[in-house]
Amino acid sequence: MMTPFPIRAAAMAALVALSASAAQASCGAASCNLLNDRFALGTWDHAGWSVDLRLESVVQDQLRRGSQNISPDDLPEDEEAVERHTRNLNLVTTLDYAVSPQWAFSLRLPLLQRDHAHDLIDEGSGELGAHERWRYNRVGDVQALVRWQAPAASGDDLAWALTGGLKLPTGSRSVANGDGSVAERSLQPGSGTTDLIVGASARFVLGLADALNLQATWTGALAERDGYKPGQRLDLSAGWAHAMSPLWSLLLQANWSQRGRDHGVEAEPALSGGHTLNLSPGVSLSPGHDDMVYALLQVPVSQQVNGIQLVPRTSLALGWTRAF
Repeated sequence: MMTPFPIRAAAMAALVALSASAAQASCGAASCNLLNDRFALGTWDHAGWSVDLRLESVVQDQLRRGSQNISPDDLPEDEEAVERHTRNLNLVTTLDYAVSPQWAFSLRLPLLQRDHAHDLIDEGSGELGAHERWRYNRVGDVQALVRWQAPAASGDDLAWALTGGLKLPTGSRSVANGDGSVAERSLQPGSGTTDLIVGASARFVLGLADALNLQATWTGALAERDGYKPGQRLDLSAGWAHAMSPLWSLLLQANWSQRGRDHGVEAEPALSGGHTLNLSPGVSLSPGHDDMVYALLQVPVSQQVNGIQLVPRTSLALGWTRAF
């Protein structure tokens, strides 16, 4: 039995926008993490293609130590640099093909525009020294995923799916600035590692106009490469959508992300990892039966970092999804 259109639009919106969360590093390289597969689109009743284009803006310009925001004046005397900002503008394209109502394959390609700046601190005088900056436009690490959805009975208001795949080392790890200084590994477009991704998600239809969605995803590098291994990451998400009409829906999601410390001689274990809880209100519009546009504003509610890191004050995601 087909779901009524208002709740179908709501379920699409909530699942597409389910799991935005920001990765943290000492210099603040970050992106949103959205799982936009066919289960998320709600078109699980037939095979075919879908595409999602998402523009993310994540500006990290707030220094944080532990659970407290700090200013450059609060930095310890032995600090080597004052991190100023990392501005991330990412265009993420997800192509998905469902071969059947149960099986689908996805390919996710990120295009990254990143701008990072910091000021070195003179060891002798303790005064600010050289200003260093990295700006680049590069392809990041590609993800290849497969999804299996449990067969559902006609009229069933509960559906669940399992996801697995790999993050591939397609992004560069040797970007340098105009002075020839190579950016630290956590700031590079790619980690250089192959990472395993496993996850599970569930969708609950609540009446004629509401949907609740739950998702858990774990990501971990299979091995260290060139002296660097990013910390393992666990993302837990809950999303709710309410269809105001067949054309638009209100969204609200909560996202909890925990990342372990990076490892290796090229890593900064003391300045990496932590956990974040974000609250993300948003809206979606469905101009056609197979099209949807959406917007989400992500606001950190709780942030705990290891050492001193750059974190975002807010993040924004704008997207367009189409099923064929």
